[in-house]
Amino acid sequence: MRPCRPLKALMVLALVKLALLAVVGLQIMAPAKGGAPVVAVAQAQAQAQPPAADPAPAQSPAQAAPDSAQEAAAPAESPDRQALTRRQEELDRRERELKALEQKIAQDMAALEERRAQLQQMLDEAQAVKDKKDRHLVDVFSNMKAKQAASVLETMDEAQAVKILSGMRGRQAGEILTFVNAEKAARLAEQLTRLQIPFQ
Repeated sequence: MRPCRPLKALMVLALVKLALLAVVGLQIMAPAKGGAPVVAVAQAQAQAQPPAADPAPAQSPAQAAPDSAQEAAAPAESPDRQALTRRQEELDRRERELKALEQKIAQDMAALEERRAQLQQMLDEAQAVKDKKDRHLVDVFSNMKAKQAASVLETMDEAQAVKILSGMRGRQAGEILTFVNAEKAARLAEQLTRLQIPFQ
């Protein structure tokens, strides 16, 4: 029985493919113009080329970790955050300056208070000395005769004379005033009255 036409066609195609494969194989194995096979020429060219440089060694995870940590630890700050940071630094600086100024003011106030206390003590001591001198003068005039005391009072400042007379008993002061010039005696008496009853 004869094979069908399709089968014949397939067989013809198969034969054609085998023939083509044979031709291609012969061309590959054929010698080059210089007499050396193509494969040998390719091997010689590969040996003649210099070896490629070794690639840079890859960093280990331990070495790459610090860089990643630094990048993560120092994120880029936004302009708003930078402005807030500068503002906070400025406020901190002003607060430190205010605290230093407050401390200096407190020290100055303490020094002034100490100086005031010293001055007040000096004034009190001076007043005590003055009062002691006034009492001494009162005692001296009290032991003098009225006429003699009047003659001395007429030569003194009226304010000082009033202080002396105010420290004496009223009867003794009145007796001295009888020997003082009438006009001055009137002024001294008026001032003595003001000391006892201040004007409103």
